[in-house]
Amino acid sequence: MTGEKILRINGVDLCVETFGEAGDPAVLLVAGASSSMDWWEPEFCARLAAGGRFVIRYDHRDTGRSVTYPAGKPGYSGDDLVEDAVGVLDALGVARAHVVGISMGGGIGQVMGLDHGERVASLTLMSTSPGPGDADLPGVTEAMRAAFGEAAAEPDWTDREAVVEYVVNGCRPYAAASRPFDEDGVREIVTRVVERSVNIEAAMKNHYLIDGGEGTRARLSQIAAPTLVLHGVEDPLFPPAHGRALAGEIPDARLLPLEGVGHESPRAAWDVVIPAILWHTSGGWGRQADLLATKALADDDPTGWFERLYAAADAGEVPMPWDREGPREPLREWAETGAVSGGGRRAVVIGCGLGADAEYVAGLGFDTDAFDISATAVRTAQRRHPGSAVRYRTADLFRLPAEWIGAFDLVVEIFTVQALPVSMRGDTIAAVRGLVGPGGTLIVVMAAREDDEEIVDGPPWPLTRAEMVSFAEDGLSLVRLEKLESRLWRAEYRRG
Repeated sequence: MTGEKILRINGVDLCVETFGEAGDPAVLLVAGASSSMDWWEPEFCARLAAGGRFVIRYDHRDTGRSVTYPAGKPGYSGDDLVEDAVGVLDALGVARAHVVGISMGGGIGQVMGLDHGERVASLTLMSTSPGPGDADLPGVTEAMRAAFGEAAAEPDWTDREAVVEYVVNGCRPYAAASRPFDEDGVREIVTRVVERSVNIEAAMKNHYLIDGGEGTRARLSQIAAPTLVLHGVEDPLFPPAHGRALAGEIPDARLLPLEGVGHESPRAAWDVVIPAILWHTSGGWGRQADLLATKALADDDPTGWFERLYAAADAGEVPMPWDREGPREPLREWAETGAVSGGGRRAVVIGCGLGADAEYVAGLGFDTDAFDISATAVRTAQRRHPGSAVRYRTADLFRLPAEWIGAFDLVVEIFTVQALPVSMRGDTIAAVRGLVGPGGTLIVVMAAREDDEEIVDGPPWPLTRAEMVSFAEDGLSLVRLEKLESRLWRAEYRRG
């Protein structure tokens, strides 16, 4: 956390705070009406930042430490609040951000997706509506309507304790009825809100008096940003039909109903909401792998990113990497063309991941070991293949069990060498070669690089023909080296 900063944005002062590293993908959190940044709790922000995101939260006008106007006389419009969200990105030098908006903040996110689409990497719209008040969408629930009718009288806005009590009680009707109201948690937030607010009366009133601008529902089909809709199944302000309509009108939007959630983002739902946001903003496991690998290299831990990536996938924060039902095609073709049969001989699969290649090799009749540096990958492989004959284990290619050296009749190495920096290439190839026993075979599949091509900023770091040939040392002979149409090398080696 960097601490709060007052930034001059669109001619006014707005309070902004960030979490995480500025080089990570940015996530802009946009709060609801009358809500300061405090409703995006620090732990919530920190958990997103721990997933490799640069998290930004800010106080709207008339909330927190941002500019305030006289209570009952807001000097701005809903369009100004949209421009403020874009202005926060400008002030921080962020070209594009993943926008996460709740309630009114979700409405701001919709307008950003339409009018500032080039700034929006993705949208996550929480507890919001495509058209509040539209005749085809349900109104507030009876319980909510009754709560509005029984609203308490305004407090003395100079009496902090009275204001806290007033706001806490005002939050109750918005919470899900199926679980106890988290009074202690809400009171903690509200106390912080009241302590930080320059003008709490203006914060509680002014957003409801501004011109909301032209409705966006007729244009929602023009939103191009990948969109996730999170909506409480017990939302009393915008019943679930609002979430369904929103997801239905934005192309390819995904709807995730939140059980036991009202018009809120309760701590009890974070274990669902946070992984969902991280998944949605990951850009896929490949992009996340690039991010993690870059950090691992900077930390002088070139293999550490494998476990971090698999662990993130296991937590539901990113799609599972290298997720395949069957073996990689170059391995299958090699085995079928050569009518390979194990006959009980020993095989090892390097960097086994989720186990598809290892299971295939075992199915050919080999007594198979398989290892990966990621303990999470190994556990996932074991779960996916219960009762498998493959012996899965966590191991480091550079610290292998002594009894494995020169012990295998078949060694399968696919894409592990290319996933490690070029500076490690000689040691990595030697470690792979060392597993091949007398008379044994090594099959290698790698991305191909021409001799005159620049070394890419990987991973992966593709191999040249000369590097593929270099496996054939220390008694290992090259049997066949093929360049496949998919820009892959496939090579077979044998120890005499």
